[in-house]
Amino acid sequence: MESYDVAVIGGGIVGMTAAFFLSKTGKKVAVIEKNKVATGTTANSFAWINASSKAAKGEYMHLNARGLSGYTQLAQTFGEHPLGLNPCGQIWIAPKNDAVRYDELKKRFSLLQQEDYPVTWVKSKDLQILEPSINYMGEYEGLLSFSEMCLDAPRFVHFLSQQIEDAGSSIIENNEVLSLASDDSGNVTGLLTANGEIKATQILLAGGPNTPELLASLTGFAGFANRFPVRKSPGILITTPPLGTKRLTRRVIYWEQSPDLHALPHFSGGWRIGSDDMDGVIAEEDTPTKRKFAANCLLKRAREFLIGIPDDLTVEDCKITVGIRPVPDDGQSIADIFPGTENFFLLVTHSGVTLAPALGELMAEFICTGKRPNELETFSLKRFPGFS
Repeated sequence: MESYDVAVIGGGIVGMTAAFFLSKTGKKVAVIEKNKVATGTTANSFAWINASSKAAKGEYMHLNARGLSGYTQLAQTFGEHPLGLNPCGQIWIAPKNDAVRYDELKKRFSLLQQEDYPVTWVKSKDLQILEPSINYMGEYEGLLSFSEMCLDAPRFVHFLSQQIEDAGSSIIENNEVLSLASDDSGNVTGLLTANGEIKATQILLAGGPNTPELLASLTGFAGFANRFPVRKSPGILITTPPLGTKRLTRRVIYWEQSPDLHALPHFSGGWRIGSDDMDGVIAEEDTPTKRKFAANCLLKRAREFLIGIPDDLTVEDCKITVGIRPVPDDGQSIADIFPGTENFFLLVTHSGVTLAPALGELMAEFICTGKRPNELETFSLKRFPGFS
């Protein structure tokens, strides 16, 4: 039986980035994934790396900004292409005749300026120069975020996988974790899996949307499946076939209006398109027929906003995906050691694509030193009732 310093449960972008930083410290790490790495939420993410959407959220906004900075640092070491990074920037757009949405965007701009976040306000005539592929349908203005990016998330995770293995650690796929292993004194000593026991000095659970069910299985306390303060939030996306760069926007675009839409130039050569309000009508167990209906609504909306959508493009031509996102009850990350243990850590968050470099590095520090980094104080489990 092979022994490890740290066993990481979950091969999504959050768990894999934590494993990468742990392996950089010299720790011998095993990542255990029930399926294949980067095939769950990570593969079905909009994958916009940003902090501008968290403008009024204090420490959480700062954590997201650190994630963005983390990608920049990784790109300086490895290059953008191997990581799957596109430093394209992003534009929020609002119609001037919608006073509520326009004022909301102005407020966002002001808050970001106060944080010294790299943004500028863009007038209507300049928007048309910056993004000629948009049907503006009136006078719009926008907020340009220079430093934001989009990510080929599966490519990024597979790159990290190679780095982890090159450092002497292991990626163990197609292996389901069943429970914690413990000694006669109740100390956690590793994991019991479908393929046998894995010895590990420390455990990090990064199970994404399945965290509550995994906790119930690992601890034997079924109540965690309902009590743990994380909910599943489905998000539907459509990805068009390749359309040619002249048809695509150059940046990530987010329409601040109702109905809303967001789109980015996808690495496949088409658009990836989503909408916050369409996410609200999708459930994890929905039939393909209902998903197709939602996708048709998205494509119809996109055709109104994006000049480059061909008239004859249908949802049958597009890839429809539903990602199940883990969202803590207050919307912010949980990064902690499980109460009553000394070596069982938890990491679960929405915006995992943005936050992975920040949370991965900070949790690696927490696990290696046993001391919680100051940046994680706000994100402990004790802020929720019943976990203090």
